[in-house]
Order: sequence, then structure tokens, then C-alpha cells
Amino acid sequence: MSKRFRLSLFGFLALAVLSLSIHSCKKEAATGWDTEMLLPLATSSLSLTNLVKDSSIKVTSDNSLTLAYNSTLYEFNLADQIINIPDTSIGQKFNLSNLNLPNQRFDYRVSLGFLARTMLQSPDGATQFIGQFILAQNGNTTAIPALNNFSPGSFQFDASAFFDSAVLATGQAQIWAINRLPVPVTDITLEMRNTDDQSLIATKYIPFIPSNDSVYVIIPLAGKKVKNQLDINFVSMNTPGSSGAPVLVDTTNFIQMRMFITSMTAQEAWAKFPTQNVIDITEEVTQDIGDRKFTYVDARQGELHVFVTSSVEEQLYLEYTLVGAYDKNGQPIVQYTVVPPAPPGGTSTIDRIIDISGSSINLTGKDGSKFNTYTQRVVARIDSSGITRYITAADSLIVRYEINNIAPNYIKGYAGRDTIVQTGTSAFGFLDMFKSGTLDLEDVNMNFTIENGIGVDGAIKINNLTAISNTNGTKTLTGSIVGQPLSVNRATDFPLTKATTNFAVNKNNSNIKELISLLPNQIQYDVEVKTNLTGNNQTYNDFAYLESNLKVGLNAEIPLSLIANSLLLMDTIDFDLSQTNTNINGISDGIINIIAQNKYPIDARATVIIIDENWAVVDTLASNQIIAAADLNNSCKTDQAKRSKISVYVDEDRLTNIKRGKKAIIVADFSTASGNPSCNGQYIKIYNDYKLDFTFTAKFNYKLNAKF
Repeated sequence: MSKRFRLSLFGFLALAVLSLSIHSCKKEAATGWDTEMLLPLATSSLSLTNLVKDSSIKVTSDNSLTLAYNSTLYEFNLADQIINIPDTSIGQKFNLSNLNLPNQRFDYRVSLGFLARTMLQSPDGATQFIGQFILAQNGNTTAIPALNNFSPGSFQFDASAFFDSAVLATGQAQIWAINRLPVPVTDITLEMRNTDDQSLIATKYIPFIPSNDSVYVIIPLAGKKVKNQLDINFVSMNTPGSSGAPVLVDTTNFIQMRMFITSMTAQEAWAKFPTQNVIDITEEVTQDIGDRKFTYVDARQGELHVFVTSSVEEQLYLEYTLVGAYDKNGQPIVQYTVVPPAPPGGTSTIDRIIDISGSSINLTGKDGSKFNTYTQRVVARIDSSGITRYITAADSLIVRYEINNIAPNYIKGYAGRDTIVQTGTSAFGFLDMFKSGTLDLEDVNMNFTIENGIGVDGAIKINNLTAISNTNGTKTLTGSIVGQPLSVNRATDFPLTKATTNFAVNKNNSNIKELISLLPNQIQYDVEVKTNLTGNNQTYNDFAYLESNLKVGLNAEIPLSLIANSLLLMDTIDFDLSQTNTNINGISDGIINIIAQNKYPIDARATVIIIDENWAVVDTLASNQIIAAADLNNSCKTDQAKRSKISVYVDEDRLTNIKRGKKAIIVADFSTASGNPSCNGQYIKIYNDYKLDFTFTAKFNYKLNAKF
């Protein structure tokens, strides 16, 4: 009860009676008095185990603490640097140089009887006599006299079912002349003429065909204009007869001409062209990618862009094969395109994009000995339509294929030699729980871990590494690890296994202890990476995956054996009077107690700030209040916490502000104690049971109202 207003039980009863009597004859009146109550408000514990965020706490065998930190200082995708497949255009204009016409074949026979009857029509009397003689001696054995300049006539070749006319780029007439007469034939002159205008196509001279024998001759037709009807003329021939020897005369014996017109390709033709490949070509295109020599690529994404322009007045069936390339289902990459007939004097066009994502492409060329080389096969076919078309060798098919936007999942070959410099700044949240001050650590053990996910040998050089602290300035790493190329092993394949190389940094080979004692929050770096220092020593077995990267990690273990000076730890707790088990509206004033239990062997100065829901300060409850360090024993270790109490009187105005509070920020400023002579100046170990606990209680005065 308040000293200002105390009631005895008797007085309370008397007042109650008086209240009843007044109530019966007078309007209500209110009065009040003060009382005080002791309330728990909040608790907090400043312990490294719950303040450390980006690192982890390890407890050693003697229960002292070690900070363990694992972080990526920086990383970059080395594959992006090395694997850059430029877009490739594979284009060519194809003329119909192999425009084939169908082969033609025919036989012509002239019997001995037919020759004899032809002789009877000759104006030459001697020739007539020989004709009569042969017919009369049929079936007899007799000598046949010589005969000169006689002709068996001509025969006609009809090709109108195949073409109207053509100017031949290539072609030949192959003739087998077979003599089944009883006498040899000599000095045969053959002519090939177009029937309609008798224009001469070719002449062939055959000097001698023995009896019952044959000869083979070729008449070239390249550059000749031929029409669909031809005359084959025997201009003249001779025979020496039987040279006085008797021979059997059989008028069914014959001379046979067997002719093949073959290998005809047209410079131009009005023709019913047969089904044929008018283009069939395999070619290579090699990309210039500096000294990189790739043999294989597996494309995560990519496009095949097809452009076709045709002036051929016949429908074309185009087949494009990217030789040695397979789609994501393992099927060869073959694109079939139908090109419509071009209008007379015009062109038809195809423009199409084909997705080749997931494809694998061989880059070694047709014979497997090249690099960065695509191989393509283009086949253009016309099918026989039975319609006469005018097509010339000058008619063209322009085919262009673009391989665009290749983004590799995987690539193999020789990746070349590169020097890549990376500079930047990386966050270093290792010691974020220490907000300011200085920290003298007994030891720091750190490793730079280089993780290489690409199948390329290399070296890394740390040109500069600087620690940056917002409060304590900067410090640059010195020692044997700086400025020297450090060999980095290559990854291995099938399965992909990254290569990890570690480089130790400690107080014996560097000033790393001073860097960490600075309490940096950033690391500034300048790193140089070189690949394939010795060239192509893996004989085209470099490789890289899409996810291949080079990562520089920073791994540290720091025993918490230290000397601290103004080292700040900070915590934020809930501090809301409305959440306590009391009505805060009747509080008039009171005392808030801050009870500290400090087991750290480090003196602290505590500051407590009350903030509202918007993090605006509503009251500074305590400022720079001393929290005594726990006592050290002869082993420089604390056995029990030391209690400190801070009592803060708050009047009604301050309470009005504090009632708006939602959280409290607790700041502890630590400096190593020097009260134990046996440990004075030594590094102090931090153990896993060290902590600084705060308990907030209040002794509030309440104003109570009563109605009489």
C-alpha cells in the first residue's frame, strides 16, 4: 500500500458505511489513492551462440568456443567466359548443273536380203548386178564380190515421250555395231540429225567391222541441241567381199546397230523431267573462334533458320541434314522442306525457324579431323510430274541455313588460353554480431578454397585482398599467398567432379589475424585467372558444362581466445507493457529494474533504448551503465555469473512514452577485465556457457479510483 494513503480495516468499513449514506442523499463523487506493484517485463540473453548468423559456433573438447565461417568470396561462370559459340550462316547458290534427262535405247537391224533389194534400186548397174546375185545365191556357197559406197538407209529415233528439245551440257551416244554378214564391212559413216530441220548433231566414222564380230564407239553430245525426233543415217559403207573365197549366202544375216544415249544433263530443256536429285552436295563451314578448337557441343538452346529461294518451275523437295548432329531424342537433325514451283520468270521463297534445343553437334567435319566445323548435306529432288517444264542449268536454288543462339550445355575440345581478371567487393558477414570496437585474436586459421568446375587446367593469382570495416578502416592482406600464381586443378568428367584446391592462410604466412581483428564487413578483391598455361596438353579433352564455374571460397576457424576493447554486442527484444498481466492505464510512476547476470570475464557498459512499432526511439531507459565482468579463477575461467542491478525511476511523463514502446534494443560495450593479476594481459577464452542475461522488472505505483 502507498505511504501516502493507508487504510485500516476499521477505517475501510467506516468509509463504506459513509459511502452508502452519502449515496442515498447525494449525487455520486469519485476519489482515488496510489498503490505499488512489482511486475516482470522482459528478459534477454546476449550469447554468441544466438547472435552469430553467417558463421557457426563449434565447441571444442575443453568447452571453449571456435567460430567457423564458410562463405563464397566470389564466383563467376568460367564457362560463359570460354564457351561462346557465334552464330553461323551456311549459305550457297546452287544451279541445276545436274539436270538429268532420261537415258534412251534403241536397236536397228539391216538384213542381207534388205541390202540386196536396196541395191536393186541403185542407178549403178554394177550395184544392181550384185543385188540380183545375192538374192539368187541365197542358200548357196559362193564368193561375194567387193562393193563400195552402198548404204543401208536410215532409221528414226523418237523421244517425244520424254522431252521436246534440249541443249545438252553432257551426254553421249554409245554404239555397238554388230556385223552378222559373211563378209567384213569397212568405212562406215554415220550421221545423227534432228528430223525436223535435218540439222547435224554429230558424225561418226567406223573404219572396219569383221564378219561375225562387233565394235564399240562413242559419239559425244555435249553442247549439242537435240530434239525429240532424230534421224540416224548410214551415209555410206564398203565391203571387200569374200576376197574370192566361197562363203554361205544367207539373206537373213544382218548388220545391227545397238545405240544408248546416256549421261544427258541439260543446259536447258523443255522436258518431262524424271524423278531425280538435281542437287546433292555435302560441304563444310568452319567458324573462327580464335585459338579455341571445339570438337563437340551439346546445345541447351539453339535455332536452325532456313531460307530457300527457287527459280525452278517445278516443285522441289529439299532435304537438309546437319551431318553428325542429333536432336534431344537421339534422331539425326534432318529438315524436309517442300518448295513450290516458281512462277515463270519469278521465284518462290521459304523462310522457316526450327528449334534445335537439346541437340548434340559434331564439329569435326566430314573426315573427323577438323575443329569448329559444321557439316551439311543439301539434297534437292524433283519428282516426275509428267508435265513438260522449261528448266535451265541457270535456274537456281539459293539455300541459306543459319545456326543461331547456340547456348551450350556441354562443350569439348581445346578451350584456348585466357586471362580473366575479376575485381569487386564481397559482403563479409562473419563478425556482424560485433557492431564496433576492436578485437585482438590469439589465432586465425583460414583457407582459400578454389573450386573449379570446368575441365581446364589453370592458375589463380590474388593481386589484392583488402578488408574494409565501416568503423575501423581498411587493411590489405600481405604474405606468400598474395601476388603468386596458385595452380588450380581441372575438373574430371563422366560424372562431372569438381576439382578443389585449398591454400592455407594463417598468422605464420600472412597478416590475416590483423585483418580479421579489424572486424571487416566487406572484402575487396582483385583476382586474376589464367587457363591452359601450357597450351593444349590434354589433346582436345578440355570440357565445360553450362553450370561450370570457378568459385573462390573463404573458410575460417577462429578460436575465441581474445582481448576485447569497446566491442559492441547488440540484441533486440520485445518490450511491450500492454502484453504484461496488468492494466497499464492506471500506472502513475515507478522504478524499472535492469538486473544483469554476466558470466563473461569482460566488463560491459549497457545501453537500453525503447522503440515503437516504427522503430522510432521513445525513451533511453539506460545509457552506458556498467555491468561488471565475472571473476576469473586461477585458470582464467569464470565459475559463476556476476549480478549487477540498474534501477531507473520513471515519472508519469516518461511512462507515457514507454507505454508506446514495442521493442527494446540492448547494446553491450565489452572491454576485457583486468582485475585478476594472474590473467592480466592474456588472451581470454570464451566458453560455451558464457552469456550476459538481462531481466527487466518494474515496481509501479497505481492510482485506484472509487465511487462514493
